[in-house]
Amino acid sequence: MSENNNIKNIDSVVYHNVEDLFTVVGASEENIEKLTSAPYSYWRETFKQLFKRPLVIVCLALLVLIVFFTIFGPIMKSYPVIADEARGIVVHKSEVSNMPWSAQYWFGTGGNQMGYFTKLDLWTCVWVGTRLSLILGTVVAVIDTILGIIIGSLWGYFRKIDPIMIELRNFVNNVPSILLYFLLMQFLKPSFWIIVFLLCMFGWLGLAGFIRNQIIIIRNREYNIASQTLGSSPKAMITHNLLPYLVSVIVTVVSTAIPAAISSEVGLAFFGLSFNPVNGDITLGQLLTAATNSSEWVDNPNLLIVPLVVMVPLTISFFYIGLALADATDPKNHR
Repeated sequence: MSENNNIKNIDSVVYHNVEDLFTVVGASEENIEKLTSAPYSYWRETFKQLFKRPLVIVCLALLVLIVFFTIFGPIMKSYPVIADEARGIVVHKSEVSNMPWSAQYWFGTGGNQMGYFTKLDLWTCVWVGTRLSLILGTVVAVIDTILGIIIGSLWGYFRKIDPIMIELRNFVNNVPSILLYFLLMQFLKPSFWIIVFLLCMFGWLGLAGFIRNQIIIIRNREYNIASQTLGSSPKAMITHNLLPYLVSVIVTVVSTAIPAAISSEVGLAFFGLSFNPVNGDITLGQLLTAATNSSEWVDNPNLLIVPLVVMVPLTISFFYIGLALADATDPKNHR
């Protein structure tokens, strides 16, 4: 009996101490179901990581500013207009050439040896040229990305086409692109879609090769083998199992393809394979080529500096945003 009494005394003391230490607050069905943190969203975390970088905001502001001037820049100043509306563009001509920056001509005027751009107002030409360069770069980037994703996915998933694509890649890598451009332009007349065709002809090959390599790496992982065993079709495998893994790469390539296309057009213009400015198709490549074809820019640096002041920030902004997107879209950097 004494032992039982001792045990009861000990239990009462322990229970009493537990009541002193803890307080029962009860339970609520609503609180049990309530989440203590916001549900995870991939794109919300991506943009959150992206806008943590101050330079990204600066680059985006520069791009917005450039796009604003491509739309409204040519109509912000009023000059004597030469009758060029028939060519689809309004340009403004000064009475003298090589006029530097002034209150009337903010970017100066074209030099005597700049061909079509002689005496033309560079403010109008720069923003009209930037507009066409941006449109061209965007179209080329979208087409290259779509072709690169589709062909690269098929290339990596179906092994039978691998030998054909490898031979094509070897051919393209060993033949200078400019040589192919020269040969094709002997039979083609320069126009917007012809230039798009030239830049997209093999521009997709780099992205396709990269996607092919990545798909080969992840194709035989356990979850993909399980999907194949359960009867998943090749289309489902590619769109649901493989491509989502490469989102960060695809987004990055899209952002960097635009300045790459603009730079490629500058190269075409340098060799005389780009648009003809007489038809009203002005690009940054045409302006840079016209400025560097003579030594006038040495005495009048505004002829070369003006298009570079627009093109360099445009290119750097796109490339930096692309690099930032590569980190922001990586799930490893998310919470």
